[in-house]
Amino acid sequence: MADRWQTVFVDSSGGHGLLGQVEGRTASATAAWITAQPAQWRANVWAVTTDMSTVYTSAVRTALPHAIDPFHIVQLANKAVGDVRRRVIFERYGRRGHADDPEYKIRGLLVRNVESLSRAARGRMLWALADTGDGGRRLTAVHKARELLRAVLAPVPAHTGRPTSRAGIGNALTRFFTSCATVGVTVPEVVTFAETISAWRHEIANAVLRGLSNATAEGVNRLIKLVYRVAFGLTNVTNQQRRARYAASRHTRPIWLHIVTTGQAHPVIV
Repeated sequence: MADRWQTVFVDSSGGHGLLGQVEGRTASATAAWITAQPAQWRANVWAVTTDMSTVYTSAVRTALPHAIDPFHIVQLANKAVGDVRRRVIFERYGRRGHADDPEYKIRGLLVRNVESLSRAARGRMLWALADTGDGGRRLTAVHKARELLRAVLAPVPAHTGRPTSRAGIGNALTRFFTSCATVGVTVPEVVTFAETISAWRHEIANAVLRGLSNATAEGVNRLIKLVYRVAFGLTNVTNQQRRARYAASRHTRPIWLHIVTTGQAHPVIV
């Protein structure tokens, strides 16, 4: 049976689509594919975008610069908010959240960007947090940490059209860590969240400074997963990778594959 997990290598600039793939999700397999490429090809790679995976980072850190996609950073913040909300509900009611619980009613508002909330929606969220006592204080702490982290990512040049500086990113990170160390110090999820961000702060700064994202890789990965689901399992690794490559390179295929037309005769070799 072919391994259901594949590591894919995608051109983040979007020009060449799926570059290659290997079976499994290990650092050794990832590093082996990179080192197998020509030296000139590796020399032209100036940054690598990944999710927050220590496996992939360890495979490329010694040879190539890298950055972390801002999407996964916000995803981590949303997870921290959800973890605190579920714990607060369980400690208060001794069960999972119900539709009538004030903490459950604002679950969607807590992971929405503050600037996109209407005045009424923001009022509902603040009233609910005030009515839940100590649980509301903990939810407020993790929500504030989330918004301060978003402020770190806000100066991405691709969004603002203006260059940013490492000093500005450092100041934003300082505000985030200060809040976590004061308002959120009694909330375990906030402390863990801050420790994770601290471990990845250099990569986060690179992502913001260079405006890099692995959105292209995420899109290709979704296509590949769809191919595997439709096949209901593949037993041949070569066929598995070939199917994925055909599905993920549809837009770039004319660049490297000659287009065959039915109106032209082609030689047949027997």
